[in-house]
Amino acid sequence: MSLVIKKFGMIAFFIGLLGFSLALYLGKSLDYGTQELVGWGVMGMTAAMVYFGVAYQRDTVYAGKISFGKALKTGIIIAALGGLGVALADIVYTLFVNPSFFIEYNDYAMGLAVESKNPVAISQLEAQREMYSQYSGTEMSFIAGLMMFVMTFILGFVVSLIAAFILKKE
Repeated sequence: MSLVIKKFGMIAFFIGLLGFSLALYLGKSLDYGTQELVGWGVMGMTAAMVYFGVAYQRDTVYAGKISFGKALKTGIIIAALGGLGVALADIVYTLFVNPSFFIEYNDYAMGLAVESKNPVAISQLEAQREMYSQYSGTEMSFIAGLMMFVMTFILGFVVSLIAAFILKKE
């Protein structure tokens, strides 16, 4: 693993881990809509490390030239490390800090669905509530962590593609 990947990957990992932890823990007093925006902001910051890592690698390691493949590979690894940080923060939060998070969020979403009189959303949320009873808290935390990893990774992957296309110089 190159020094660039270690450097920017660890920055992305710690932004994801610490940023998402702070957003979840300090954001408990905020409404869920604001918490979602802050969470997406943290995931966006981890994805930004992808671009900066690829640009840094091109400019310092490869003397201003980088192939699309090398740029994409670097970006994907940095994105995965950022996603891992976000996922770990989510798992720890839902497992230890606020184990009732899924039920609380379901109640919040159900309130919005009832208020908007959306029968499809209401039935989906009722089915989701039933699903919660089929899984243990640990399983739900790891499922949620996996989902957060995938969302963060996909965002980082898109940034990797864009960065590789923009920054490539043969």
